[in-house]
Amino acid sequence: MALFSKADISKSKYIISIVAKINAGDKIKVSGGKSYKFNKTDTIVSLEKVQTKVNQYTKILYAKNTHLAIFTDGTNTFRFIDIDKAPFSGIGNGSRNALGKKLADAGELATVASLLHTVETPKDTGQQIFIDNPDAFITWLPTFQYTKPAVNKIVGSLNGFEILHDATDKSTFAKAITAFTKKAKIAKDSWNPADIFIINKGKKTLISKELQDLVDRYEIKDGLIPMFNNKLYDFYKNKELYPISLKQLITDKPSIDYTNEPGKIKIAAYNIEIAKFNCNLSAEGKEIGLFTFKNTDTSKQISLQVRGFPHGYGTAQTEITSDGTPSGGRLGKISTAILDRIMAEYDDERISSITYFGRTPNVFSTFDTARINEVYGWYKTVTKHNKVKDQSPLSKSEFKDLITKAQNDYDVAQNLCMKIQGLKIMYFFIENEKNLSSIMNKMINGAKKISVDNGFFIKIY
Repeated sequence: MALFSKADISKSKYIISIVAKINAGDKIKVSGGKSYKFNKTDTIVSLEKVQTKVNQYTKILYAKNTHLAIFTDGTNTFRFIDIDKAPFSGIGNGSRNALGKKLADAGELATVASLLHTVETPKDTGQQIFIDNPDAFITWLPTFQYTKPAVNKIVGSLNGFEILHDATDKSTFAKAITAFTKKAKIAKDSWNPADIFIINKGKKTLISKELQDLVDRYEIKDGLIPMFNNKLYDFYKNKELYPISLKQLITDKPSIDYTNEPGKIKIAAYNIEIAKFNCNLSAEGKEIGLFTFKNTDTSKQISLQVRGFPHGYGTAQTEITSDGTPSGGRLGKISTAILDRIMAEYDDERISSITYFGRTPNVFSTFDTARINEVYGWYKTVTKHNKVKDQSPLSKSEFKDLITKAQNDYDVAQNLCMKIQGLKIMYFFIENEKNLSSIMNKMINGAKKISVDNGFFIKIY
């Protein structure tokens, strides 16, 4: 049995996890192999209040060079170093994939909450998912700590402002935005990915009315889109409205981008070439491999992935994880609409439906000889390229065996359906390498939501 040591005290994820188990009434294993349900004593309450502050909780667990026996079931007492570490080790490794969109949504809601009050414990988030998954809370904690300082840097002070959360706002302002996107026939996030609109409380009614009046008065042919975008930007210049896109943060000094400022839009137009593609079409691993390009203008790398969000037997998404600009920003997912439009320009298309593989429970049921030949043909074309590293070479018979394995093993089917979708995108890049710069610039601009038709927003990342 591996017990906690003094060195583990500095790792707040362990403290948060122990407190969470105590709150849930779960038993905790200690030295000797027995498990006990610890009482929530006043000391544990104090520990909970400071569980992310190392200096403060250390004084509760360890004082005057002595480990304190603060854990008790009412009869027995235990120290931090008496607790079995194994159940708490590696707890966070798969949380994001396992929890998927629920975690992302809760993270956004908790980030908005962090603008209104301090978030230091899972309970502070107001989201049960973080209370039940303290490891996920630890992953998101930097976001809860560093977003508000970044927002304050943009706005100056939140006093006198209201925070409208795009996903939950039902005000007249939200109705004006919805009316515009409906008339413009564009999805809201494709037009403007702002997650929150920080709006002057005293101007909210007037701002909402002016935006709605534009929608009511003009058509697309009259120039509604640029008029609406310019009006939105005017409110920002007057310090009355701030559209902000929130991202999960890992640093206390996040980047801040001001995107689609009318008259200042800088559309990416870089020279880009393939640096290295990793191709792994085996049963192991969850994606085909990393796509790496070189921006020869900046001498920086562009990284791209094709995978599930979360991983599963479904359609994949494409994400640029580093854009090759001087700041090397993480762009996030490229919308399927943008990807489809770009690929269609070159008479190609992505695998856009799981029906290509066969719906569950009949996974890979559509893979007859013709389909196997088609996919294996992509693989052979890709792996012949001198910038592609084939990490698990497959003969055609081995590929057929892999398909059979996927038909009988759902875990393999999940991995393989993601990998084949990634392979198709890799094949697209290889086949259209002479147009690579144009393709990648369009993807970068699309991921950044940079276009004369896109609305102004501020991204914190």
